[in-house]
Amino acid sequence: MAVEYIITFGIFALGLLMLIKGSDLFVEAATRVAKGFGVSEFIIALVLASVATTLPEVTTSAIAAYRGASGIALGNAIGSALANIALILGLSALIMPLDVDEIAWKNALFMIGVTLYAWVLMGDLVISRIEGLSLILIYLGFLYYLYKKHVTLEEAKEGKGNPKKDIVILFASGLVVVLGARLVVDSAVKIATAFGIPEVVIGLTLVSIGTSLPEMANSLTATLKKVPNISVGNVVGANILDILMVIGIAALIRPIKVDPSIYSFTTPLTLIVMAILAVSLKLNNRVGRKTSIVLLALYAYFLYANFTSFAG
Repeated sequence: MAVEYIITFGIFALGLLMLIKGSDLFVEAATRVAKGFGVSEFIIALVLASVATTLPEVTTSAIAAYRGASGIALGNAIGSALANIALILGLSALIMPLDVDEIAWKNALFMIGVTLYAWVLMGDLVISRIEGLSLILIYLGFLYYLYKKHVTLEEAKEGKGNPKKDIVILFASGLVVVLGARLVVDSAVKIATAFGIPEVVIGLTLVSIGTSLPEMANSLTATLKKVPNISVGNVVGANILDILMVIGIAALIRPIKVDPSIYSFTTPLTLIVMAILAVSLKLNNRVGRKTSIVLLALYAYFLYANFTSFAG
């Protein structure tokens, strides 16, 4: 038994190391890609960085839907979107106020728009295949718009590094971060179980936060490296991906039965959190410490409400 504990703690430490080093490489690569293509770090984080960290969620949700558990995909998508802003940006802005480009609030508005649309689709407590397809098409249209407006491949100039190589590093380091997060969560659950911590508490904390651990590692690293555009861009991009692609692909594979609590509580709370972020960005292009305290308080309320409903 002692050997098993040592191995579990070793895996936890390895996962933590992968998280720290992977996120470090990830932020550096994202910064170089932005410079190489001559576009904002926010745009690179919004698209490439968010895809790199959210791809495993898309894959996992697709597999869950195929196996008949498409409801899990919806819970993960909405839960991650809430945690990404209220917890991750809340913590990041508490460490250091996040000053970002003016385009941030416009993309935050788009994030609210697609989440509102998804919420309307949940009204009959089912998201159909056609509705899932509409979510996917919106995301493809969003990518096309960003590409036409912000990115021109010819902008990669000599003397600005090798953007293609940096994109490979970005995705490879993103994968290291995701694998590290998986090791940390799995070993932490084993450790918590061994100490007799109830499953409900483990599920609400370690597992739910664990799905957002890659975004957390990257955003906190970007904050400490003073690249706030990557912190905010990664979170906004990951949320847009969660809502449009994670839910869309899952519904396309198998229609999603919506849990009433997701429609009546979690999604409205997520929309409130998104609105607070958008207003903060619109007013002064930053997420300040006061905003971060409000966001963290709302996430604490979310955990408390879920814990009491489970305990009851």
